Amino acid sequence: MHEGGRGAGLLVAVVGPSGAGKDTLIRLAFRDLAGHPRIRLARRVITRACDGGSEDHDSLDPDGFAAAEAAGAFCLTWRAHGLAYALPRSVEDGVRGGAVVVANLSRRSLGEANARFGGIAVVEITAPRDVLVQRIAARGRETPVEIEARLARQVGLEMPQGARGLLRIDNGGAAETGAERLRRHLLALCDHEVPAEA
Repeated sequence: MHEGGRGAGLLVAVVGPSGAGKDTLIRLAFRDLAGHPRIRLARRVITRACDGGSEDHDSLDPDGFAAAEAAGAFCLTWRAHGLAYALPRSVEDGVRGGAVVVANLSRRSLGEANARFGGIAVVEITAPRDVLVQRIAARGRETPVEIEARLARQVGLEMPQGARGLLRIDNGGAAETGAERLRRHLLALCDHEVPAEA
């Protein structure tokens, strides 16, 4: 990837452990942000078929993903839980054009995203461990042993230098409450009310 410069817009990285409800809060927040002139949602590319139970994403098989990556179709890629993930080049174009683009990212990819986009904002969504286990199990994709292994691989959050103020949302309760906090935060970012970290 080439080095990215600071654009007129902003990438908002939403991170958190599996089962925290990131996709749910994003979906609910965007229900009330539909038609906003600056706030957009990034559509990820994943080497997993859509199952109707999680985010709406574009799917590629591993060979197709590798070919697209080699051709420069993505502005950011990462691997997690045996899958490959990417943000399409259109996300970078949107940020450079002044949009506030919200993307579900891995905590391990924050440093690269911050360098690529010349600064990012971070929203961390969390939930109690028992809630995480219940939510992951409800997806029906993993055994109890696999769920424990997934949670054991989780890493802590390290804020990149120069990133904007961190918002933490505990999504152990009503999703509508967390979604409203996220919605208000995105609107504040549009108005540049959230300062950069020192």
